[in-house]
Amino acid sequence: MEVGLDLEDMSTKTDLSIQEIIDIHSNKLYDVYAIGFLPGFAYLASVDKRIAMPRLSSPRKQIPKGSVSIADTQTAVYPQASPGGWNIIGRTALELFDKNLDSLSPLSVGNKVKFNAISKEEFLSQGGVL
Repeated sequence: MEVGLDLEDMSTKTDLSIQEIIDIHSNKLYDVYAIGFLPGFAYLASVDKRIAMPRLSSPRKQIPKGSVSIADTQTAVYPQASPGGWNIIGRTALELFDKNLDSLSPLSVGNKVKFNAISKEEFLSQGGVL
């Protein structure tokens, strides 16, 4: 998959279709538990146990900015390109790191986040880059 780098592997491991994984992930309201690792990297919990996945055994050297990811029972978006070991299920064009904000991110501990599945065309029209 073009932006869901680990969806096929997750589908095999969970015995769920890719669409089911996307639907399960998108049909939940997540709590921001912490901000860390990178400025704007919000740890969101808790992922439905059906799609919870361990971190990759070998981290990738470069995860694209905006990558939506899952590790164990948490989900997050990489606010900038960086190394990482989470399972990548999609990508967003939303800016989660803004050096002009005092907090560096539009998200804060205690916020709620809802993911929405969008088409490739919608992602690109929002400024997303493949």
